[in-house]
Amino acid sequence: MKRMMIRQEQCTGCESCVLSCAFAHHDTFALDWSCIQIVRHEEQGEFTPRVCIQCEERFCVAVCPVDALSVDPEVGAIRIDIDACIGCRACETACPYGAIHFVDERSVPVICDLCGGQPACVATCQKPGAIRYGEAGETE
Repeated sequence: MKRMMIRQEQCTGCESCVLSCAFAHHDTFALDWSCIQIVRHEEQGEFTPRVCIQCEERFCVAVCPVDALSVDPEVGAIRIDIDACIGCRACETACPYGAIHFVDERSVPVICDLCGGQPACVATCQKPGAIRYGEAGETE
């Protein structure tokens, strides 16, 4: 199964991935609405992309008390049943990668859905290789 792969040392913090994700999903360039976030350590010149890597453990799915999260069998991405989600934030707390967040105006989590297998963030990454989508262990 394909997954997101992050190379922190390649990220320049340009946020083109963040903007493209927000626009692809919500027709806005609001950074909070993006499924990918950049943690900035500007004093050290380091930037850390945070996005769901579609981990094998699926802690977020396991902890959901109302089964609002599931795994798409074709793409392997986390799916959210918006009608079932109660906004408890258990998934946000359970994610060891910090890849799930909530936007104040929305009571459901913002989680990467891999754009149906064509992640917009990968296509617009200004530093090729900082964010990749492929088979685990795949070489460039």
